[in-house]
Amino acid sequence: MSMAHRPSDETLAAFAGGHLDEGLALVVAAHLELDGESRRRMREFMAIQGELLDRIEPIPMAAGYPAEELEPHSAIATPTASPAIAADVPAVLRPYALGPWRPIGLRIAMRRVEVPGADSRVFMLRAGPGIALPPHKHTGFEWTTILAGAYEHQYGRYVVGDFDEADTEHDHTPAVDPVEGCTCLVAMTGKVLLQGWLGRLLQPLVRF
Repeated sequence: MSMAHRPSDETLAAFAGGHLDEGLALVVAAHLELDGESRRRMREFMAIQGELLDRIEPIPMAAGYPAEELEPHSAIATPTASPAIAADVPAVLRPYALGPWRPIGLRIAMRRVEVPGADSRVFMLRAGPGIALPPHKHTGFEWTTILAGAYEHQYGRYVVGDFDEADTEHDHTPAVDPVEGCTCLVAMTGKVLLQGWLGRLLQPLVRF
């Protein structure tokens, strides 16, 4: 397993501090479940943040402050448990409600992941071996953790556990592994803008 692609320091620090959108945080958490090096880096960020908090002079809470506001917040919201989730789904996804797999193209399927409180759209994407997706770019973030198989594009090859952190600066043309196919977890903000003549034909069909 090659872990060549990991979240940026800024992303891990935001995750450690609980500052990410719930959907984006879930994709980071799925990567952390698979990559020990990123877990080690995150613990370092948490230690630094804890040390900074220790240096801050405490301020007394105002009288009558709501007790529920004093509860610690995790980086990911605690959702309602979802029944009958397959054992091969990452542990971080098992508490969430997953929709059925639905075809969105030739040998491409998607299933929604319901993440309470998320502004991003979260879904699992499964593509058959050798699928080439149209060139596209984004008006927001597209964060991806590879759960099975692999794909590659202009920025490298991404295998199980890798984290693909794309934004408005990244135009790419993903090509799925010709033998293994690919299954991944994606959180997306903004829109997908398909490029080229084929992309323009398919753009009205894009709903994720």
